[in-house]
Amino acid sequence: MIIPTYYRNDVLPEAIESALSQEYEPVEVIVVDDSGEGAAEPVIEEYDEVRGVIREENGNWKAALTTGIRSSTGEYIQFLDDDDRLFEGKLTKTAAVLRENPEVGVSYCGVLRGDERCYPKPNVSGDFLEEALAFQTFPMWTGSMLIEREVLLDCLPLAGMGEDDDLDIELGDTDLKIELARRTKTDYVDEILAFYRQETNDRWTGPRRFRKVKQNVEHQRELYDRYPSIRRELLASWHEKQAVYWLEEKAWSHKPVSNFLRAAYCSEAPADKVKYGAGAVVSLLGRPGWHLAESIRYSFSHDERRHTVS
Repeated sequence: MIIPTYYRNDVLPEAIESALSQEYEPVEVIVVDDSGEGAAEPVIEEYDEVRGVIREENGNWKAALTTGIRSSTGEYIQFLDDDDRLFEGKLTKTAAVLRENPEVGVSYCGVLRGDERCYPKPNVSGDFLEEALAFQTFPMWTGSMLIEREVLLDCLPLAGMGEDDDLDIELGDTDLKIELARRTKTDYVDEILAFYRQETNDRWTGPRRFRKVKQNVEHQRELYDRYPSIRRELLASWHEKQAVYWLEEKAWSHKPVSNFLRAAYCSEAPADKVKYGAGAVVSLLGRPGWHLAESIRYSFSHDERRHTVS
């Protein structure tokens, strides 16, 4: 069990205790303190069963995970963010999937995300490369996965962590899932066994998130060249998200128009091209025009459903 932490001593104990309360044995709990100054030591010292690894300097998500992976000795590896937690039976049930299916190197479970219960998708099992490339694997995520250590070691170095790797990229767990999908298969436990405290800051929204998506596509260019339709639809959907983001951020901007046009260009489906093209036209009127169009669209769809029920 690898728990990276960065100045979150207020929530870290809950994550540690959810790991220690797992009935699976033996469990090796490693807390990787990425503060660069041992900020988590007071918490770690409260638990005799926990091994702390103090990084000498602050790195990033990938650096902390790499440190934890290389410090681990177990057959399987479970990641857990310091503000998330595991529910009873998580390790036992996902480990059973790995033991019973030698061709499977990753098992995962359903996730409680805030108040939303997210169950595994049946199509995200077996070969999951196309789903990973399309960013369509959730609730498979670092905190829900249990991974064979040997498979994970074969994925190192993580993107941007190689000795000669000077890539200035910020990739989340999607790139890791793509690398895992290149090497193994997955299966799942159809139960909610992990809690995900989704971040609400701009780390996972807006321009920064879209930049991470584009960097992911560029980093895995060879694979996306083999699946051009997936790349086009992925970029189309994210250009649409960007357009909506800018419409909510500013009363008027040229960016929504540009993003809708880019979405129309990337999309292959004629209906989507029309939808994105209409979005570009409406966004010329700015946020008020967009909200008016959305209210009209909602009224039409509501009337259609009412007539269908009648």
